[in-house]
This record gives sequence, structure tokens and C-alpha cells, in this order.
Amino acid sequence: MTNIKELRQLMHKIENGDVVSRAFARQKASDILATKSIDLSLRQTLADHLNQQNLLLALKTTVGDDSY
Repeated sequence: MTNIKELRQLMHKIENGDVVSRAFARQKASDILATKSIDLSLRQTLADHLNQQNLLLALKTTVGDDSY
């Protein structure tokens, strides 16, 4: 993943996917953040978005089989 279109798609999955899709998207985001060959500005944008979504997730009530 190296372009803004793919970054937007990943952020959309983190926001709007089902539980499994969001988990996979979060894992991919973590992998991207650890990849130094990906442009720093893209990684910073993703980190900011992931942080915001993590804060929102912390406020969410879990139900059923949700793991977070």
C-alpha cells in the first residue's frame, strides 16, 4: 500500500466494516505504520485516523462475541 486511494479505503474499512473486517484493517494499518518504506505523511495520516478510531472504539459498548 503506497497511495492515498488505498489509504482511504483502509480507513473506510476501519470505520465501517463488520467486526472481522475492522480487525483485519487494523492489523494492516499496524503493519503499514511499521513499514518505513511507505511515505511518512501517509503513515502519519493513518496513525492520526487510527488513534481517533481507537478513542471512539473505547467509548463503544461491546455486545455478543465482540472482542473489543
